[in-house]
Amino acid sequence: MFKNIYPLFESKRILKKEMLENLRDYPRALFQIRCQDYSDGILWGCRLAAEEKAVRIEPGVLLWRNMPYLLEEPFRIPYEPSGRTAYLKIHFFDGSSGNGQYEYRSQIRISEEEPEEGCEIELARFKLQPGARLRDNYTDFFDYCTEFDTLNRIHAPYASPERRSIWPQALQCFASSMMEYSIQDAWDQAFCLNCLQLTEAMPYRLVKSYLDVRMGQKSDYSNAEIYDRLKSILLQVSGKGY
Repeated sequence: MFKNIYPLFESKRILKKEMLENLRDYPRALFQIRCQDYSDGILWGCRLAAEEKAVRIEPGVLLWRNMPYLLEEPFRIPYEPSGRTAYLKIHFFDGSSGNGQYEYRSQIRISEEEPEEGCEIELARFKLQPGARLRDNYTDFFDYCTEFDTLNRIHAPYASPERRSIWPQALQCFASSMMEYSIQDAWDQAFCLNCLQLTEAMPYRLVKSYLDVRMGQKSDYSNAEIYDRLKSILLQVSGKGY
């Protein structure tokens, strides 16, 4: 049956174990119900800012194997320019028990090794040249994958129903760029309006449906392929490409 049980804290009332268990389990149960069909990836927050010699990660929530991982305070991780691709990633450790609690922990890393599929996810990548400054701002939609000196978040997985999706900010930028032109296609209009209203990642199946129609063929898309297809559509609509 459906139910809602919460403890009453009153004077001279004995605090039972079941009361504390209810306080512990209720928020977790709500979260797991809300995200039970979601893929691994960034769920909320985790904005990035390029600072001098460090990348700042803002508070956010990651989903890994249906378990939420919270970053409650901004975290700064140093980097060094090498001219080679570096990956900002999260390494997840196996759960462990101790000190009366069960812990799920992770570590934020920057390395030149690609994220390991079974225990890591990517937050961003960049190729910083010696003497250059890393940037987190973008001039337009085509600038999101600039090779050098730019935080590239296109490859970062975002948690969404059933399958990982792409960075919401990229979709919003695409939609804003499309709306600068007189778009007549109903699919373009509907997709762009949905993008502009995003508060979290758009489900992959919706992105796929749009691209399948616009590309005239059904396919599976990585985040990089989604971005490339959207660039082609924007070039076509703007009259700068075919």
